[in-house]
Amino acid sequence: MVKKWFWGILGILFVGLAYIGIITPGIPTTIFAILAAWAFSNSSPELNNWLHNHKLFGKYLNNWEKKRVFPNKGRLAMFFVMIISSISIYFTLSRKALLIAVVCFILILIWAFRYPGSVEEYEKRVKEGKKIGWLN
Repeated sequence: MVKKWFWGILGILFVGLAYIGIITPGIPTTIFAILAAWAFSNSSPELNNWLHNHKLFGKYLNNWEKKRVFPNKGRLAMFFVMIISSISIYFTLSRKALLIAVVCFILILIWAFRYPGSVEEYEKRVKEGKKIGWLN
């Protein structure tokens, strides 16, 4: 019971961050919606259903789960947030922290840009027999 509450509260937090991402430039929406769906899948089928049928988030979640599409807009927002974060780390923390952060950011970007950015790109990859992502 405690686990369900934990995952439910975490899911609600991620939905809130996804909403903030809609109105705030530079904060990604898609990744928070995906994290919310993951949290809700561990807590409440009703909330998970609600999120998958949501008019703002449903399309992105369904595209991710069925086709592994990571929207170009989300990738670009993630890239710019990482640049801003790197600059702030440069001025506030040690060079070692900056190096660790930049390496992590680069690995995350490589992962994100490996997936198709649109349904059209997904369909093109399928038609050409190319991999969709790293694991499929």
